[in-house]
Amino acid sequence: MRVSHLRQLWRSDVHIILAVAFFSLPIKNLMADDTAIGTETYQLVRVGNVARITPEWRKDLSQSQLRFYDTLVSMKNVELNDGLPFGRLSGLYKRRELDCVVDRSFKLSEGYIASSHDIRFEMVIFGRQGENLFDRNVVTVGYLATLPQFPLPFVQPVEWYGLKTIQQGADLVRIGRIDVLIAHREMFADDSVLEVMPFPPVRVVELTVQCHDTPKNRNFLSAFDRRMNSLSKQREQSTIIGGRSSVLF
Repeated sequence: MRVSHLRQLWRSDVHIILAVAFFSLPIKNLMADDTAIGTETYQLVRVGNVARITPEWRKDLSQSQLRFYDTLVSMKNVELNDGLPFGRLSGLYKRRELDCVVDRSFKLSEGYIASSHDIRFEMVIFGRQGENLFDRNVVTVGYLATLPQFPLPFVQPVEWYGLKTIQQGADLVRIGRIDVLIAHREMFADDSVLEVMPFPPVRVVELTVQCHDTPKNRNFLSAFDRRMNSLSKQREQSTIIGGRSSVLF
């Protein structure tokens, strides 16, 4: 009787051990699979940008500019580093402390890739309406301090005034603390004090998202371009539908 009882206990223990082993293996494998999938899909991409993307800055963008930046910011795996001075942005990118940057379109060298979509900015000179700059001995120019200093069309010496925000510069021009401000053309279109001065654009730049050529960054740029293509098609369809509606009604 005692031997039979011991055999029964031994069999019960073996069944329990096998059951634990059986049910623990698939759980472990599933957890490993989920981790692998998460690592592959949600690798962070560190993106640098000179301008700080604030609500005030966004409201002066054109529709195409806004679509570009909103798409970039909404990408799930983006870690945005905005408001970086241009020199610091370039240094971080060269040292691979940034995966990608929003920068001027140019012929890419080996080891770099770029988005197929770009945006255009025209940097112009804003001043007070009716202001005569030719009687100045020195022209004080406000510019976003994160940007490089551009060549200007003035014959007088230029005194540069670095700004934290474009809005700060606009306020300083309005009260006469500085003479002019460099900003993109779409800004201050309906302003009662500021106007675009009669000079050619200081700089015309086309910006793309540029990255180090790695599998992670290639996947990121492909996803960005796909989303931009989808938004462009939606916009075209809305335009066609809107055109038909106006004809019908």
